[in-house]
Amino acid sequence: MSACVGTMILSRSHRTEVVVNIESFSACTPNLWGWPDPASKTTSTAPMLQVGIQNRTGGIAVLVVCGEIDITTAPVLAPYLRKVTADSGDLVLDLTGVPFLGCTGMALFDTAASRVRRRNATLTTAAQPQVRRILHLTGLDGTLGCCDTVDEALAAARRIRN
Repeated sequence: MSACVGTMILSRSHRTEVVVNIESFSACTPNLWGWPDPASKTTSTAPMLQVGIQNRTGGIAVLVVCGEIDITTAPVLAPYLRKVTADSGDLVLDLTGVPFLGCTGMALFDTAASRVRRRNATLTTAAQPQVRRILHLTGLDGTLGCCDTVDEALAAARRIRN
């Protein structure tokens, strides 16, 4: 996918506003979710998390997540994880647009991995280095099949399946 141009507000809490250049999130596209206009004067204090599901050929679903995953954004992510892990087929988690992964997110992914394994499907993950490090330190990297890119995660899912 092509890179986005502009900025996206990831979260606003108290006096801090985190704004990230969207160009660094090559997997996140405004067409998939409809980004908020950065010029608008939004008064919401809720953190933003963008989630989308893409179906790839060969029965592999890709759950694309952009934004911080923590206790405040996990309720946004949970229904998508439940849906995609209930469906048949293999799953790739695209976390390349996730700069931070908290304990609540790790628990969601561990549960998702268990659900996928129970259906005899595969789960692989593409993530940024800092998120892969967290997954490695917690031992979830083996459970989630961590890769550097979505293409590598898709290839790994196909290899495991065959």
